Amino acid sequence: MRSIDFVLAACGLSLAVGLAAAASPATLEVVVPDGPVRVGDRVPVRVMARGGDDLMWGELRVAVEPDGPWTMVEAPHEVEGARPPVWELVLAPLKVDELALPVITATVRDAEGAAGEVTTDEPRTVDVGSVLPEGDEVEPVPLRDPVGVGGFPWEWVGPLLVPVLALAAAIAWWGRRRRAVAAQGEIPTMSPLAEIEALLDRLGDRLGREPAESVCDRLAAGMRRYLERQSDEPAEDMTSFELRLMARRLGWSEGVRRGLQDVMEVSDSVRFGRVPADESRLRRTLDLARSVAGDLDAQLTARAEAEEAAEAAG
Repeated sequence: MRSIDFVLAACGLSLAVGLAAAASPATLEVVVPDGPVRVGDRVPVRVMARGGDDLMWGELRVAVEPDGPWTMVEAPHEVEGARPPVWELVLAPLKVDELALPVITATVRDAEGAAGEVTTDEPRTVDVGSVLPEGDEVEPVPLRDPVGVGGFPWEWVGPLLVPVLALAAAIAWWGRRRRAVAAQGEIPTMSPLAEIEALLDRLGDRLGREPAESVCDRLAAGMRRYLERQSDEPAEDMTSFELRLMARRLGWSEGVRRGLQDVMEVSDSVRFGRVPADESRLRRTLDLARSVAGDLDAQLTARAEAEEAAEAAG
């Protein structure tokens, strides 16, 4: 009986450990070198995702303040093939002290598509020393006397004339170019619809020759730029969920909202969920994106014409 009780207790403990591991929350683990760090040194930082096996991991963000103690040398990039994801970046300290690393967060999305953020489990600090030798008072190097001769520095006139003349020639060419464009009545900027359609044409030509993740990355960025130009909203900084909320708030049609949701879901599943997508599925997604852009452009054009007519009648 005692042996049976022991076996049951061991099984119960194993099950509890397994459930605790499955329910472990998602977090980020940060690793920095242990060696001495001085002001201005390159500090490689490795960020590893922990837990949250059912989440789709997105971008890593590092909150480097403009006037803060850290500067970004190399932006975060994901280590290829690492699962769960691992990112690497390079920072440089600008002050002498025990400095806390900037806040590091990663965007995630659950199985239902809800977006969220995951941050580091605990703040990490780095002891940063001065580049000057410790314990010794270092005297500044005295300034040297200026080298040169009295009177006007004629020797600098020739070298200075070269960049001045080049700048003047560039300004003159730019002015002639602007006048020529204005005279022909050309507008060098493409319309939002023409720009997204040109991008979709290029992506369609790259199908089968470019990885699906790369196609979906460019498709998602292009759709966000198109929506931002059409709505004057910061769509390029929004998640897919926030884009759907924006479309509903601006009163876009149900067809546009549903098509936009389908395009972004395919793009996110390939980019974040590593879901395979063959050429036929990607081509259908590109065609759907083209249809959504055309329908939205037609709706916004009709709305603007109706508003102008109402103002003219009033």
